[in-house]
Amino acid sequence: MINCSLETILYSKFQIKMSLNLLFILFTLFSSYLPTFVAKPEAADALLKWKTSLTNQNNPLLSSWSLDPTTNLTHVNRTTSTAPCSWYGVHCNDQGDVVKLNLSTSRLNGTLQHFTFSSFASLTHLDLRLNGVFGSIPVEIRYLSKLVFLDLSSNHLSGTIPQEIGMLTNIETLSLHSNNLEGHVPVSLGNLSKLGYLRVDNNNLSGSIPPELGTLYNLVTVNMSVNFLTGHIPSSLGNLTKLSELYLFLNNLTGLIPPSLGNLSSLRILYLYMNKLSGRIPDELGNMKSLNLLLFGHNKLTGSIPASLGNLTKLKILDVHENLLSGVIPPELGKLESLIQLAFSHNELSGQIPASIGNLSRLEQLFFNDNQFNGSIPKELGNLNSLVEMLLLLNRLSGPIPDSLGNLTKLEQFALHDNKLSGYFPEGILNCRKLRYLTLGNNSLVGPVPKSICNLRSLETLYLGSNQFSGGIPQCLVNFSHNLTVLDLRLNRLHGNIPTTFLKRNNNLKTLNLNGNQLQGSIPGTLIDCRKLEVLDLGDNKLTGGFPHWIDTLPEMQVLVLRGNKLNGTLHTSNTETPFPKLRILDLSSNEFTGLLPSKYFKNFKALMSVDGAASGEFYMDGKSMYYDTVELGVKGLRLHLERISVVYNTIDLSVNTFEGEIPDTIGQLRSLRFLNLSRNSLTGRIPTNLTNLVRLEHLDLSSNKMVGKIPGQLASLTFLVVVNFSQNQLQGAIPKGGQFNTFDSSSFQGNNGLCGFPLTKNCGDDGVSSSLMPEEDEDEDEDEDDTFFNGFSWESVAMGYGFGMLIGLGIGWFVFYLGKPRWVIRITEKQPIQT
Repeated sequence: MINCSLETILYSKFQIKMSLNLLFILFTLFSSYLPTFVAKPEAADALLKWKTSLTNQNNPLLSSWSLDPTTNLTHVNRTTSTAPCSWYGVHCNDQGDVVKLNLSTSRLNGTLQHFTFSSFASLTHLDLRLNGVFGSIPVEIRYLSKLVFLDLSSNHLSGTIPQEIGMLTNIETLSLHSNNLEGHVPVSLGNLSKLGYLRVDNNNLSGSIPPELGTLYNLVTVNMSVNFLTGHIPSSLGNLTKLSELYLFLNNLTGLIPPSLGNLSSLRILYLYMNKLSGRIPDELGNMKSLNLLLFGHNKLTGSIPASLGNLTKLKILDVHENLLSGVIPPELGKLESLIQLAFSHNELSGQIPASIGNLSRLEQLFFNDNQFNGSIPKELGNLNSLVEMLLLLNRLSGPIPDSLGNLTKLEQFALHDNKLSGYFPEGILNCRKLRYLTLGNNSLVGPVPKSICNLRSLETLYLGSNQFSGGIPQCLVNFSHNLTVLDLRLNRLHGNIPTTFLKRNNNLKTLNLNGNQLQGSIPGTLIDCRKLEVLDLGDNKLTGGFPHWIDTLPEMQVLVLRGNKLNGTLHTSNTETPFPKLRILDLSSNEFTGLLPSKYFKNFKALMSVDGAASGEFYMDGKSMYYDTVELGVKGLRLHLERISVVYNTIDLSVNTFEGEIPDTIGQLRSLRFLNLSRNSLTGRIPTNLTNLVRLEHLDLSSNKMVGKIPGQLASLTFLVVVNFSQNQLQGAIPKGGQFNTFDSSSFQGNNGLCGFPLTKNCGDDGVSSSLMPEEDEDEDEDEDDTFFNGFSWESVAMGYGFGMLIGLGIGWFVFYLGKPRWVIRITEKQPIQT
């Protein structure tokens, strides 16, 4: 019995033990399906409070941010104890603490003022980049003491960077770029000893760069560019031996480049361009053996280029353009075989281009333009097999263009204009079949323009002007390339006719400049196929025939110059409803045109009717592949050469023809006109008073015509007038006074026997002619002026002095009128204008 009971007891214990083991196994098996943590409600409440403060609370990305249990179901029915760890963008640790908030690109729109930072003591990552967060950064951010990563970039944050951010001593990445932050960079950033990545670029920060940053020895990237920082670059930055990238461009930094930067042996990128840095480029920079990109452009650096830069064998870009550098290019730069771009343009460098530059076999861009380089172009440059762009323009290079440049089969842009080059057209360059931009203008090249140039079917800009090329224009030049936008052959010795077979389809020609040659024949009607033409300059040739009336149908035409030819006949329009809607410059001077002035044109020059010609913000006609349209304007017998055509230099020059009749009133609608020259014609009638509508007029020349009547006094209101010329007409009366008319000399009015007054020596009234003989039509023009005499007087004041005045008046009246009626008396009694 006893034994049986003991056995039963032992069996029961065994069953209990097995049951416990089974329960343990079952618990282990199902534990993965149960919550591994219990979230702390404080963080959930804080996030919900912040959500309700956002202006877009119904953001679908935040739909999971709710305490509704139905939004927290996964494999089993979870309770609200899992919130907020299962919410969008929220990450927790095993203890249920929120450690990461990744809400980048989440369409958040609101402030951080209702974000309870103290509820997230365990937070290590906060990422709110690329949202619509605005307002300031709260000082309460100091509570995020465990923060390692903070990215608030690409929002609309404003105000200052709080000093309290320096209390985040565990932070490694701090990114506040692309906001509207202002004020100084906090000195407290010097406390962030673990910081490796710092970006505060693209804000409105001012003040100096804190030298304390030089103590952050873990820094790898510093970007403070595109701000308004001032002062010097701290030499302490040379202590950052781990630094790989330093961006300080587009600020107002001054002073020297610290030689200590040469200690940055790990630095790969150094961007200091577009500041106000001065002094020399330190020789010590040649010690930065890891450097890939060095950009110092747009500063005020002086001195020579250090030969030590030849030690930077990993360098891919060396850009020091737009400075005041002088001296020669050190030949040691030929050792930089990794270079892709070499930019020395817009400096004062001189001497010859070193032949060693030809060793840079990987070079794609060579920018030496706008310096004082002399001598010949090294034939070794033909070894630059990777070259895509070569800009040598605006130097003093001489001699022939080497044929070896024909080896540059990848070359797309080749600019040699404005040098002293001589010899024939470099036919070797015609092997560069990818050329899009070829400019050899303003040199001393001779001989014919070869027909083989038409093999360059990718050409967009061809500028051969201002040389001594002779012979005819190859017919193919106007139809060899659908890409051609600029054909400039001006100021050469070309003769014959203008080619006639322009492309009928896909014609992209915008500029055709053949000015200053010896071309003959008529203007080809096939130009009507150039529907995109903006500038047509055929001036100063020997062209004949009538005005090409079809030309006003070209919808994009802005500049039309036919000056100095032998064109004749009348100006008549086509059937176009609004001819020349975009025209800004019209120069038909020095031809043989006759008949009436083209009033229909004046009525429809829409671009000349807006007072603000630069309202769009554009002050020049668009450049075409680095080429700028040029034009010469006639101003008071001189030629004004415009290297770039400003949209405000609106001009009409119809001088030196035989136009007759009156100046049409419609010209008064061209309110943005700056230059108007109708001189040396046979114009008659009066000067239109509505010329006073030309409120931007600077130069007005109506000389050598047959115009009569007075010079309208209202012209004195034109405040921009610099030059006027009314000489050699039949004008009469007083020259207007006031405004700019007080500055004009007598040459502007000579040859008009009836004119009087300043600046002429003839005073009005000296010839004994009574002012009552002036044309009656002009009397009304001055009635308002006459009435101003009485301003400030009342009939009561007149009556007070009447008795006393009459006695004196009777005594001197006879004496005054005996000597001749004084002008002031005439003005009161006869209401005639004062003549001075």
